[in-house]
Amino acid sequence: MAHLENRRFVIDGKPQLVLSGEVHYFRLDRKDWHDRILKTKQAGCNAVASYIPWLFHEEIEGDIDVTGRKRPEHDLGAFIDLCHREGLWFIARPGPFIMAEVKNEGIPDWIYQRCPDAIPTTWGGKKATSKTLSYLNPTFLKFVKRWYSAVMPILAPRLDSNGGPVISVQLDNEIGMLQCWTEEADLSEDVLCDFTGYVQKKYSHEQLKTLYPFDVADPASRAKHLEDATFETARTFHSDYTEVTRQRFSKYAAKLREFAEAEGVKGIPFLINIHGSGGGRATTFPIGISQTFRSYTQEAGYWGSSDHYLGELTRQNAGDLYFLNAFMACVNRPEQPLSSVEFEAGTGDYGENGAVRQSGAATDFKARLSVVQGNRLLNHYLIAGGHNPKLEKTKQDGNSRIGTTGGRHGFAAPISPEGRLDPTYFALKDTNHTLSAVGHLLADMDEEHDPITLGFVPDYYSTDVKRPGPIRDFVSSVEGIRGMNEGLVRSMLACGFSFPAINLQAAIPTGTKAIAFASATCLHSDIQASLVDFVSQGGHLLLYGRIPVEDLEGHRVTILADALHLHPEPYKNGTADYFPSITGIGWAKNEPEIRAWQIPPFRAEHGEPFLQLTQTDLMGGTTVRLGKGTCTVVTAELPLHMSLWHGIFDRMSVKPTLRHDAQFGGVLLHRIRNSRGERFISLINLDQEHKDLNITEGEANLFGGKVFLAGRTAKLLPLGVVIHGHRIVRSTAEIAEVGNHSISFRQSLEPEVVEIDGTVDIDTQTARFLQTDGNSRLIEILPGRGLTKIQTG
Repeated sequence: MAHLENRRFVIDGKPQLVLSGEVHYFRLDRKDWHDRILKTKQAGCNAVASYIPWLFHEEIEGDIDVTGRKRPEHDLGAFIDLCHREGLWFIARPGPFIMAEVKNEGIPDWIYQRCPDAIPTTWGGKKATSKTLSYLNPTFLKFVKRWYSAVMPILAPRLDSNGGPVISVQLDNEIGMLQCWTEEADLSEDVLCDFTGYVQKKYSHEQLKTLYPFDVADPASRAKHLEDATFETARTFHSDYTEVTRQRFSKYAAKLREFAEAEGVKGIPFLINIHGSGGGRATTFPIGISQTFRSYTQEAGYWGSSDHYLGELTRQNAGDLYFLNAFMACVNRPEQPLSSVEFEAGTGDYGENGAVRQSGAATDFKARLSVVQGNRLLNHYLIAGGHNPKLEKTKQDGNSRIGTTGGRHGFAAPISPEGRLDPTYFALKDTNHTLSAVGHLLADMDEEHDPITLGFVPDYYSTDVKRPGPIRDFVSSVEGIRGMNEGLVRSMLACGFSFPAINLQAAIPTGTKAIAFASATCLHSDIQASLVDFVSQGGHLLLYGRIPVEDLEGHRVTILADALHLHPEPYKNGTADYFPSITGIGWAKNEPEIRAWQIPPFRAEHGEPFLQLTQTDLMGGTTVRLGKGTCTVVTAELPLHMSLWHGIFDRMSVKPTLRHDAQFGGVLLHRIRNSRGERFISLINLDQEHKDLNITEGEANLFGGKVFLAGRTAKLLPLGVVIHGHRIVRSTAEIAEVGNHSISFRQSLEPEVVEIDGTVDIDTQTARFLQTDGNSRLIEILPGRGLTKIQTG
């Protein structure tokens, strides 16, 4: 039975690494199904995923076809059976919302006619401009239940527990995304009823009168004021609305699960897809986490999954992917691993205008880093394009098709709509085969972390609605800190740290040594108190950004500043005639002067200052001792001056376990290990230039010399890994294939060295023995562009 356990995806009793490909059966002629499934398998995938669009199967109300009665492509079971016949698992995504460039986001037209009260009311009493619906509307849910009653009986007998291929089912898609895109709050009557119940329980009668200067129990009065949301205490409404929305999303997910389980679909993980990345960045991805994390952590059996649309992984956005995964992991339940059900694949030319052409390294780098960080399921989206079928009932909407992209869809995919293989297909194939070769090991490994963690406050990303007035002012204040978080993460990675994240809205885990946190001027009072206690008990805190002086509702709260005896001063902003700069003092006295475009300086009653606002006595950086620990405060946005950042982390008593000596950086260096001590070292070269680097752990050079890393390439290097009873002591070449009695290593432009225990034979055309010492063999792999095979038996 497929299930989650200890951050593993366990199938058939073993941890598995699932590499899936999204194939939309409804966009293909049935005669082409097998071809696309076979090409997906040949690309190294061990699973197929697909949306199951409600609009496609029940275009006309009550006339549901999931068996091929009306058209062959409706036969969902037949498509799943074809996947099974090829030895592939299946991930079902039945909506009701699917997005996927399907009209109405996959909802049939007739739903909007039959459920007019489900169309959300938003600001100013207007109707929502997107195709979203109020999720818990009873009439809408009645029809969703009927949809699930049709599709789930197709899936139930095909669950892996029944000998079939279905290992997971996604509930809806990107819950809350449409609200976020349009910045339109759902203020429907059923939402406001839930809101009233929530605030009446949370506040006393007197508090309610102060915070909400109208009768929240009166439908007309609350609608008038909340649809406007510009009253003085609107920030409190924003906080309360955020929590009510999270609760409603959780109830919605639970209701969908209830519908599925009632039809026999149970005992598998139910995926909740998180929205938020796009345009090559993931700076807004935590909004999706903030909206939905309670949905997929409410009880066992749920599984949060991400969207990845980051394009090429570069120095600019590599940190985005890292904190995306770290933030997801820190709110997860103990059994939940990471996953991505929309893991971008292909060229990225979504406009089909030739303006974008992603390289094979795009998916390769992202897949490697995600697996290292603990992803157990990557669904390559899309792996195969197709064609938008005509609607059964002609509609005068410009094309009368199911999709919004014209006749063709997925033209950026590795497999074109016509079945042609793009060069990105072969790059994806290499990546999948490399990961699959050691997939049995990767699926049971965890990232090794240094003793520093990244602080995450989900409420900093409750910014999906931005009503002008107090709410927008709050949103602007917390959005302004995202650049600081971006710079902090980039600097930590550049310094060589591997780090998790912690949810600061929960208890700080026991054993946490150091926290790096990009803070806004507002921060919950209980979080401020928690951080004071953390430092007092011996922890080390880096507060990077703003010194908190209020809570998220706007009430003055200075618990942290008071404990540290810090006094924020008015902002200093650059102008055409004023160029605020930062000068290093104390241990940072040799640092070059830094131009600060904007800085909120402060005064400190005591501590060890190291950054000063030039031409003033105001501070931009200091370390304060509090109890048994320290807090390092930096309010200036710093450039990537490595000596300065290393000095800051030295103040926190943390150093990276692994180091590399690439002169100009640009290398992501991480490591994973299993309970038996087997390890892989992950190297990703983000730059075009080749690099020769030493990798050290403590005083030891892990590979006995330099490791060659060609420009824009990556390596996953084994240390102490056992395959076929042979221990690979170390290797500067990565494992590309594992046969029944062989291990194939990838050649590069330079000689590579493999040290392996046991008797082996080599291909003398591509390798030679350098040394034999007892049971150990030292082998040189000659330069080339292919593979060299070592026979193990």
